[in-house]
Amino acid sequence: MHRSSDRSAWAGRAAALALCSAALTWVVMTDHAAADTVKRGGTIVLARPEEPLSFNPFTQGDNGSIYAIVQVCDQLIEAGPTGTELKPGLAESWDVSPDGLTYTFKLRSAKFSDGNPVTTDDVVFSLGKLNDPSASYQFLMKPVKTIEKVDDSHVRVTLKEPYAPFLSVMSVFASSIVEKAVFEKSPDDFASKPVCSGPFKVQSYERGTKVVLVKNSNYWDVGADGQPLPYVDEVDLLYVPDTNARVLGLQNGDYDAAAIIPFNQAKAVGETPNITLEVADIYRLDYVYLNHSKKPLDNKNIRLALNYAANLDAIKKAVFFDYGTLPNGFNPKMNFWTKDVTPIPYDIAKAKELVQAGNYDGTPIQLMVDTGNAPSKQIATILQQGWQQAGLKVEITEMDAGTAWNTVVDGSYMAYVSYITSDINDDDELIALQTDPLKDGTQGFYTRYKNDDVTKLLTESRASNDPAKRAPIFAKIQDIVYHDGYSVPLNYTPSINAYHNYVKNWRTVATGWWWFKDMWLDK
Repeated sequence: MHRSSDRSAWAGRAAALALCSAALTWVVMTDHAAADTVKRGGTIVLARPEEPLSFNPFTQGDNGSIYAIVQVCDQLIEAGPTGTELKPGLAESWDVSPDGLTYTFKLRSAKFSDGNPVTTDDVVFSLGKLNDPSASYQFLMKPVKTIEKVDDSHVRVTLKEPYAPFLSVMSVFASSIVEKAVFEKSPDDFASKPVCSGPFKVQSYERGTKVVLVKNSNYWDVGADGQPLPYVDEVDLLYVPDTNARVLGLQNGDYDAAAIIPFNQAKAVGETPNITLEVADIYRLDYVYLNHSKKPLDNKNIRLALNYAANLDAIKKAVFFDYGTLPNGFNPKMNFWTKDVTPIPYDIAKAKELVQAGNYDGTPIQLMVDTGNAPSKQIATILQQGWQQAGLKVEITEMDAGTAWNTVVDGSYMAYVSYITSDINDDDELIALQTDPLKDGTQGFYTRYKNDDVTKLLTESRASNDPAKRAPIFAKIQDIVYHDGYSVPLNYTPSINAYHNYVKNWRTVATGWWWFKDMWLDK
């Protein structure tokens, strides 16, 4: 997901994984620009509402950090240009054993930003850090049995059981390969001055203000002109949480690009001369978290009543300004999403029946929103109206984002207006995260949801790399969890960004970030 622990984008453990190996679309080129049109040099200035909290890939999960880490740290496998495919990263190739339990990666010749070579020892160390119980994304490595160096150019990972999304695990930001000696010397120093092998390196990091990324002269990949990427010399990531300031700064030319344009200003921004508005489909679902351990939400009838009494059309028009599509599932629209699951309609009469069937005792539902988040407050107000019409008592509460998220994590919340996103493009892990009943995990992403049939279906889906076999399993899961009243899905929401027309090759990938290494400036 990707809510910030102290703002609005914590990513916690909500990463989902990329396509299984049999379904991968391999990408050879990293740049679609013609060699004769590329210009090199210059600085891209991006204003965004989230800042990196740390460059330590093993401890972070917020979008502010993730979207910056992927610019400076490589993984063995990378998300391709659109985010829906995979491409070789630090691993130039790999072999998978016939039983699907052994993965052998061949490391390419590459250097870290300090000039030292990337070694198999660094790879084993980094994957070991991801597999450490203290790592935020360690749950991705639960099927892993051993990680070992074969020789100076090969690393072998052996699994305890078939795990179709494993190649995707190797592409998540948390599997970044770091320089072992530098990280071990001081993880705290690494968090602000990372040494990785990606296209950029951190020149300066001012918390609450900006991060300056400069070209890594040791980067291994090349562009369309045959020269090392990236094309630009520098990227300035400015922390500008005020939406009006981001929009005005973009229109005035203070910024080359601005991320997360508010829906109510998108049309005006798109009509600004020489500025392009990008409406990008990403793996995102806006929804209301429900705590199934809290009465009356422990009753399926009540949870379904909340869905039937949610006027999603009104929310889409008033809050999202008709951007996005209405949902028919509990997960973002990803590769195994199916249209065949029937959406829950807006039906107050049905909601009233469910409230009565649930023997509602009058306990007020506390609907929480982040303080100062006007769209969330508007969503909550529309929901409150419908839920009250259905016979439920509803109280809207506001908390600062950090405090609100802490109540979600500790389980003291009841309902929370928020969203979830995916870092990679296989549905498995994000679904597993949300339906995981284990107490050592996030307990169904803090919903306390549990359905043994779903757990069995997930296990079944991991045994095959064939998308044709996995797809119907995920369709069943989508139907079951959605109609269990897992949450109150609101909108499959796009990412809206804008940039000046002289910024070339801008693209928001499905996982939510941008590949600055492929961009260039025509000015």
